[in-house]
Parts: sequence; structure tokens; C-alpha cells
Amino acid sequence: MASNYTDNIWAINAALNRGEIDADTAASLKKQTAEGEFGPQADLSQFETLLGKLEGSKMRQQRQKSVEGRRDIYSQGLAQMMSNF
Repeated sequence: MASNYTDNIWAINAALNRGEIDADTAASLKKQTAEGEFGPQADLSQFETLLGKLEGSKMRQQRQKSVEGRRDIYSQGLAQMMSNF
């Protein structure tokens, strides 16, 4: 069984032989077909998953920074109160 890519190349060559398209158009169509078959495939679901993980990590980091900041403020206040005694 022939692949869709092979079928497309055969169809382009047949159209060229029948004179329906010129050589430049055939070359362009073959290039587009090859890029579609063998070129990089964008997987947006994987990208969105990674982006979600990054956003979650950034939010956790910000929360942790806020908690540590409150601890520092509390510690400084407590140290100031103790120095007044």
C-alpha cells in the first residue's frame, strides 16, 4: 500500500506530464509535500502542557517568596521588640 506522500508525488508528476502544471509549479508542490511529510511537526498540546508547568512553577516560587518575606518582616519586628526591653 502506497503512502499519502507517494500518492501526492505521483499525482504531481502525472499533472506535469499531462501539461496541467509547469515544472516550477511541480517543484514547488513537491517541496511542500516533502515538508509536510518530513518536516518538523508542531505539537501544541505538548507546548501548552509545558507552559502550564512553567506558570505553575512561577506561581509557587512567588508564593514561597511572599512567605519568606513575611517571615523576615515578622523576625525583624520581633527582634526590634526584644531590643526595646
